[in-house]
Amino acid sequence: MRKRVKGLILLAIAGAAIGGLLFLSKSLTQKKPPPNIIWGSGIVEGDEVEVSPKIPGKVARLLVKEGDQVALGAPIALLDSQEIQARVKAAQAQVTRLRREVDRARVALKLTREVVGKKIQEARAMVKGAQARLRGAKAQWEKWEKDWKRFRALRERKVISQRRLDEVAAAAKSAKAQMESAQQELNRARAALETAMAKKREITLRQKEIGVLESALATTQAKLEEAQALLEDTRIPSPVKGRVVEKLVEEGEVVTAGTPLVIVTNLDSLYLKIYIPEPQMGRIALGQEARIYVDAFPDTPFPAQVCYVASKAEFTPKEVQTHKERVQYTFAVKLCVKENRDHLLKPGMPGDGVIKVEPGPWWNPIREETVQ
Repeated sequence: MRKRVKGLILLAIAGAAIGGLLFLSKSLTQKKPPPNIIWGSGIVEGDEVEVSPKIPGKVARLLVKEGDQVALGAPIALLDSQEIQARVKAAQAQVTRLRREVDRARVALKLTREVVGKKIQEARAMVKGAQARLRGAKAQWEKWEKDWKRFRALRERKVISQRRLDEVAAAAKSAKAQMESAQQELNRARAALETAMAKKREITLRQKEIGVLESALATTQAKLEEAQALLEDTRIPSPVKGRVVEKLVEEGEVVTAGTPLVIVTNLDSLYLKIYIPEPQMGRIALGQEARIYVDAFPDTPFPAQVCYVASKAEFTPKEVQTHKERVQYTFAVKLCVKENRDHLLKPGMPGDGVIKVEPGPWWNPIREETVQ
């Protein structure tokens, strides 16, 4: 890491030196631009993105090499996934089993509800019928009981025969027996109803069983989704569309989460850093329109804008004493590319940047001519 930081620092210093030399050399040999144009030379650069895995593992395959262009989301590397695949299969099997058990439990609950409901309905009908029969039998018994008492009084006065009294007594006795039988039938019907109502507890138990199974299914489903997410994380995609500028690991290496595997430069976030003399800095402002020209496409301007202005000067003597030394101040200015058409611009290309600080024509510093 320290070597890489030192390398980046040296690269930045070299870039600044190259930019300054390009500016000085071109300013001595090229025609002057229109007064509404400020220009400078530099190297096309881009934002670097370190591509890292979310999880630890062994690098099974590296799918890119330095210099490759990669699309957004394109696979960069694959981590060994055998163990995670086994976890996914085990969780899938358990989810399938639990789903079947839940389905069976739901079918059993439905059948239990139907059977218990039917038995309760039948028991209630039996109770209702027995109650009606008991009321009828009781009414008959009460009638014959009154008749027996009345006929007994008549017998005492010798109005009716003993035989007639015996017949009434027998009928009263029979009515009483029927009433008692109806009462027993009602008792049995009520007992059957209580038994049927007790079966409702089976419904509650089956509902609780389904709740337990569904909870287990939800837990297992969450484990499956977690394992599937881990499996997906073994495929490391590129977070940007760009070019692989550095490969940091080899196949077979074991890496931790967050370990950079490769560095990709974002081709949609390029900029040209140029150096402007201090006397011209009063005309530079953020957001100004600019264009970038490169030798590979001398007649193709790439739209840009001023997106950064350095707050400190560069290439400055340690002690500034004269006016001549003061005008040697240069400030770094970044021109951010608005649209890298077909990704024609590449990091490392030398280029010229022109900034339109006032209304007027554009200038092509490569052709040394004004353009629209």
